[in-house]
Amino acid sequence: MGIMILLPVILPIIAGLVMLILPIRNDRLRHIVNLIFVLMNSAIAFYAILEHSGESFKFATMYMNFGLTMHIDDAGKIFGLLVASLWPFATIYSYGYMEDEERKETFTAFFTMCFGVVLGIAFASDLLTMFVFYEMLTLVTFPLVMHPMTKGAIKAARFYLIYSLGGASFGLIGLIFLMSGTSVDFVMGGTVKGTELASSVFLLPAFVMAFCGFSVKAAMQPFSKWLTMAAVAPTPVTALLHAVAVVNAGSFACIRLIYYVFGTEVLYGTWAQYTVMILTIVTIIFGSSFAVKEQHLKRRLAYSTISNLSYILFAACIMTEAGLYAAFAHMIMHSVSKIDAFFCNGIIMKKAKKIYVNEMVGLGRKMKITFTCFFIAALSLIGIPMFCGFRSKWMIGTAAVSDGSPLTIVGLIAVLISALLTAIYMMGLMIRAFFPEATAHVFKTREGKPIKELAEAKALEESASLEKGAGFMLVPVILLSAAVIVLAAI
Repeated sequence: MGIMILLPVILPIIAGLVMLILPIRNDRLRHIVNLIFVLMNSAIAFYAILEHSGESFKFATMYMNFGLTMHIDDAGKIFGLLVASLWPFATIYSYGYMEDEERKETFTAFFTMCFGVVLGIAFASDLLTMFVFYEMLTLVTFPLVMHPMTKGAIKAARFYLIYSLGGASFGLIGLIFLMSGTSVDFVMGGTVKGTELASSVFLLPAFVMAFCGFSVKAAMQPFSKWLTMAAVAPTPVTALLHAVAVVNAGSFACIRLIYYVFGTEVLYGTWAQYTVMILTIVTIIFGSSFAVKEQHLKRRLAYSTISNLSYILFAACIMTEAGLYAAFAHMIMHSVSKIDAFFCNGIIMKKAKKIYVNEMVGLGRKMKITFTCFFIAALSLIGIPMFCGFRSKWMIGTAAVSDGSPLTIVGLIAVLISALLTAIYMMGLMIRAFFPEATAHVFKTREGKPIKELAEAKALEESASLEKGAGFMLVPVILLSAAVIVLAAI
């Protein structure tokens, strides 16, 4: 029954191809068919994870004894459960968000294919299989980034393709190096130790190149430009890129590389560890700093993602058991919090037609559900106790202190600085939204007259709620906000 591991991977890919060839034009029918399929595929994924963990299924031979094999281990369980849990929320949300968009059939087809491809990364048995699905992910998300077909979207898609394929080429270098002297199977502790490769002068350079290559999708500096540019994509795609699929695929690949391929015993304390850790620390500060000054709300959240992804990579680069647990914990907590935040931003864009931070003045009073949920997500991203983001950040701090090396302490300081900056750029937004009077002095000219933003905020007081007709988008947002609180308690 090893084929059960392959089914949740291959079925969405086939379904997406069928939808491209035989599109369903009727929106209602397409939504019903697609949602039933997505829920069914999530159920199959849950079943495979719970009942077939430890089994393997080889479905293709590529070179000598190397082939494409599915296998669910503990790391695959975590990533697979995260993807299978969040994908239905993103699917339901997309129905409301894409209601007035064009080419909805194509969007649904590629969005569905992504589901299977990401599960392929989660369930890959070895580096070669993961690399194949990793490249497939670029190909099926590229059309989604380009979906609006505006000049900005086409440019963003081009950058995304260049960055992703360029990063993959560095990942390929590491793959070829490993295939020349050892197994590329995922084994906790790695497969390099005890082989001739362990003493090779090329070992550490190969690791650094492969890590940097896979970290492109995790938006580590200096490879993060594509992520902020991709903010032009529809919000369901942005949430897909920033919280569920692409960026987590990059983080997951780097974790696999450290703990399941090269192994911490050959990496810990080397210049290679220090190099990649320094890059993650720089990215943590970079993302948060740029988020503070960014006025475009979706791009502000994108910079926040850049910073938080490097929390994950920093924890992984501590190269201890505690660091591994902290990396996976933050992957989960950040995913739930950030997809919630992006969904709230999408409702604001669709219903209030606002995209800049200074346009949020007073919106909290006319979009109470949206901004309450946004507030919950923001508190989690800051790391306030009682919200799930605090738990994972605490685990990162504990792992850093337990390791005790000077560089990990520097990293912990960077995390604390980033948390402070996150409070600044998230709470400033919330104050504008809920308490426009408190910021009234900011929105006045020298003559004391209110400028456009404050005048619009006053006009909002006379208007009706802006959340009418947002049911498809509000339901996932409410449930995800509840998850932010529940995850902090369990």
